[in-house]
Amino acid sequence: MWGWGNTQEQRAGTIGVARAAVEGRVRQDLLKEAIKALLASGHADRVGIWVESVDSGVADSGQHTSFRGIVAEKDGEATPAEWSRLSPQPPLPAELLVSLRTVEQDVDDAPDKPMIGALIEMRRALWVPLQVHAQLRGILFAGSRKKQGRLPRALLESVAAELALVMELEDERRLGRERHQDSRRMLAALTSSESPSDILAGIVKDCTHKGEHQVEPSAVFAAIGCLVHSPKTRKSSIHPPPQSMRFTWQSGAAAWIRALESEELSGVWRRALDSHHVTGSEPGIASPQGQVARVVAWPLEAAGETLGALVAGVRRSTASLAGLERLELSAALAVPPLLQLKRSEQAAELELRHKEALAALQKQPDRSEQRDAEPGVTDVLNIIEWLEEGVVLFGPRQEIRAVNSRFGQMVGLAPEELAGIKTLDDLVSSLSARTADAGTFAKNWNRLAHSTEGALREELQLVRPVPRLLERATRPILDEKGILLGRVEIYRDLTAQRVFQSRLLQTDKLAELGQMVTGVAHELSNPLTSILGYAQRLLLRRDTLGESSEARQIYQEAERASAILRQLLLSARESRPERRPVALNQIVSRTLALQRFSLAADNVHVQLDLDPVLPFVQGDPGQLQQVLVNLIGNARQAIEEQGKGGTVRVKTRRVADQRVLLEVSDDGPGIPQAIQARIFDPFFTTKPAGVGTGLGLAIVLGIVREHGGRIHLTSNLGHGSAFSIELPALASAEMPWPAISGPSPVRPRLEPLLAPEPLETVHAGAALGAWAGNRVLVLEDEPTVARLIADVLEDEGLRVDVLLDPREALDRTAREDYALAICDMKMPELDGEHFYQALALAQNPLRERFLFVTGDVLAAHTREFLERNHLPHVAKPFRVEELTEKIRGVLEATSPRAPSSAPAAKKNAART
Repeated sequence: MWGWGNTQEQRAGTIGVARAAVEGRVRQDLLKEAIKALLASGHADRVGIWVESVDSGVADSGQHTSFRGIVAEKDGEATPAEWSRLSPQPPLPAELLVSLRTVEQDVDDAPDKPMIGALIEMRRALWVPLQVHAQLRGILFAGSRKKQGRLPRALLESVAAELALVMELEDERRLGRERHQDSRRMLAALTSSESPSDILAGIVKDCTHKGEHQVEPSAVFAAIGCLVHSPKTRKSSIHPPPQSMRFTWQSGAAAWIRALESEELSGVWRRALDSHHVTGSEPGIASPQGQVARVVAWPLEAAGETLGALVAGVRRSTASLAGLERLELSAALAVPPLLQLKRSEQAAELELRHKEALAALQKQPDRSEQRDAEPGVTDVLNIIEWLEEGVVLFGPRQEIRAVNSRFGQMVGLAPEELAGIKTLDDLVSSLSARTADAGTFAKNWNRLAHSTEGALREELQLVRPVPRLLERATRPILDEKGILLGRVEIYRDLTAQRVFQSRLLQTDKLAELGQMVTGVAHELSNPLTSILGYAQRLLLRRDTLGESSEARQIYQEAERASAILRQLLLSARESRPERRPVALNQIVSRTLALQRFSLAADNVHVQLDLDPVLPFVQGDPGQLQQVLVNLIGNARQAIEEQGKGGTVRVKTRRVADQRVLLEVSDDGPGIPQAIQARIFDPFFTTKPAGVGTGLGLAIVLGIVREHGGRIHLTSNLGHGSAFSIELPALASAEMPWPAISGPSPVRPRLEPLLAPEPLETVHAGAALGAWAGNRVLVLEDEPTVARLIADVLEDEGLRVDVLLDPREALDRTAREDYALAICDMKMPELDGEHFYQALALAQNPLRERFLFVTGDVLAAHTREFLERNHLPHVAKPFRVEELTEKIRGVLEATSPRAPSSAPAAKKNAART
């Protein structure tokens, strides 16, 4: 039971839901603050808030059985404890539960309906849904004992919006903790000495068991299966068709796991293996019924090899994107141990055949006689030939008895070169020049050759013809008396596996870095806006200070910094691919602006040869910029290898058949003819391990093909390389570009996103004198930016109210009239999106005269919100004329009035 003080005490002790959330209060404290705010209005005799409990049970259908909360009286009288529970079902209004709409009731009009406890003695009631992502997560209530009592609808909806924001943040933090915990636990298992089978068993168990921060497990059942092939299909094909699936690792509902071999469920994982993509299916009539909403299968593949599949039944109550992401992460983490297990099984199978091959090896002294070998020797050669690993068999005098073709592929030896190698010394001399440390390489190999210890392993780093990381395992072959008959060496390619593990370990760091960069860019946009705006205001002055070169220099450098900031946000954003007219010359300018420092630091010059009148291309500017970044980066690294600097040339041209050419060339060492055919292959790289992933040119090729273009490489050793990209041009669109007189060598210059505006017209903004005398509300938590906006509008004759607190702004808009609201998008307590939604819920006409000022306009969520509600905005950092033009556009669209009928604004141009 809860007791509450009088209205004055409540108003004095209220800090607000948003501020309480910022201070880290628990949910019960947030509900108390919300109750205080509702009682402080004085318009309700009884208020209540019920929300889902953090640990509340959820039925299989995903519906909440009850909400918990607080009910309080205006006069402070305690309420019954049973009122703290509310079932979200009739007799509550259907519009509230199903349509999620605010409902106002006349309680006297329905005397025969079952009475909810909180409605006792009430004559009017107001119900407001608390919804997050279109789901009912709570209910707000206000009641009045008067028949004509006025209920605070706008206030309830505003508090509901604040609580929804808090619960949304709680959900995101909880999901983040779950993903982080899952990643750390799985990575710890992968890097530990735990066996691959135990790791796989732990993965399926995590899918079906509730974690520390999870409300419910992600899946009803989960199973990891590996493919089973017959020896005949193995020998005849590198990638044989699946014969059957053995689901060795299982967890969850046994009935579903038994049904995995049924025609219906086996079809799900077979389609996943055939298509190499995730597939899913709704459970049919013949399948076990219950909690499963969908059966999903993930193919488990490594380096183009299909290993098996993860099949899971997604729980109905957790059938969300977060649950699928958690299962997808489990599938990704299952690949390394499954691959390791397969390699171990192959090695064990090979070891079982060693004893059968000992006699045959003694009868076969030289590889030149292999064609006439006995059946036993032929069997050995066939066995090692179909293995994915490289295998070399040595005799007792270090002569090579047998070697498979896979070994030659790994070390880069042609078949004729491999055939000429007869002994260990021949092999060492052939491979020494290809390793990172030739001396250590030869010493270690000879040491292993004379060792009688079993199961010795080491890693071998090759740098030519392509960088590779190999694992070498050697085992002596002894007869029954312990006499050395020879040894076998097995080689595994770890390159792709190490790249995968490295990328997995860096995921959390990259996510944190991306958030930090976005936060820093957003924070810099506020001071840059103030510097740019006040520098522009200095130039408006008609005195010595306004005409000084120092003021112009400040404005020019602020413009330059603003261009860098906008380009950084544009390059770092994650967005869906778009297609619109793009100017390649502008893409070149943006890219060189970002790479100016790294190019200059490596003593790399840039020559530009840009067509001054080049047609537009239809494409995604971010993806095309990524193409140019990758090509220039590769050219810079090639020049860096020479150690003496060099030149990168970027050229654009119109070519025949309505196509445009983008060419990036360099005077570096060039690309050897032997590897030119593979440079676009994924994970193929000539850089040392840890320097590159081999994905740069593969990404370039994919983007160019998506844009309907083609790419061509021209390269000669010692004479550099040139990548030429041809893209379809738009027939009628041309973009003029300042002509560049010849391909003169220049260092990359920092240029703004668009051509810089002449300083003489820097103050030619849109006049707002027609609206002089109107009131404008400015809501901005950054005082300097708020003051700048106010100064600009006051110079135009408008009256400005500047507020830093969104809650105070909501109260002000409910009581006073404004011609326009200018609001920041990101604020610490109640952000601009929820401030606007509160106005919309209250049907406040100011929502039609709204302008956002934001430094986050490139974020996907922000852009989607602005586009969905058709809201105008101006991006930080902005110039004065950008702001005034946007303001004039909003005012003309909502309240046009003739300029002659309004008093002219006295501009304070000579303010000192």
